Amino acid sequence: MGALLLLGVVSCGEAMSGTPVTAVNTVTSGGGQAKSGEPDPSVPRVSNPKRLRGSDPCALLTQAQLTSLGLPAKGKPAETTLSEPKCTWSDDIRVTLGLDTKRRGLTEFYTRQKAFDNFKSSQVAGFPVVWMDFSNVLCNLAVGVADDQVLTIHVGSIVSRSRAQGNTCGYGETVAAEVLKNLPVGG
Repeated sequence: MGALLLLGVVSCGEAMSGTPVTAVNTVTSGGGQAKSGEPDPSVPRVSNPKRLRGSDPCALLTQAQLTSLGLPAKGKPAETTLSEPKCTWSDDIRVTLGLDTKRRGLTEFYTRQKAFDNFKSSQVAGFPVVWMDFSNVLCNLAVGVADDQVLTIHVGSIVSRSRAQGNTCGYGETVAAEVLKNLPVGG
């Protein structure tokens, strides 16, 4: 028996541009389990893949974009818990961009969604996004740039005057949109 997909729309504030940000809450009945070898129907597919694999996360934003986003000019490189590169910019806002290119793309997040305090589906520039464990001062995002590649974004609003305060996920989506402009086409 096939899975039934129900979509509900939740308003989640405004992106930095003043455009309303909408998250789509995805619920599946029937377990959302795919047959062996088939993609899970509850996980959105990436129709226009970009290539993230092999990227330097500290070079994913231009100096002009960093300035526009209110981030420092230089990020601090490190490694994710998955032994992939990440980069953190920290001032009034802390933003970390990380690569997740060795696993199953957004499927990793959808299969573990009950482990998060909250989980919402969204979309940025035609790419599927999930928000996880978010609040007014914190948001974790996973952007599906290809079916097997995810850009992770962690946004923390450190002080009340930061641009991300009260809308960390909207700010994170703005960061994602800027990164997506810079990624090459192809998975």
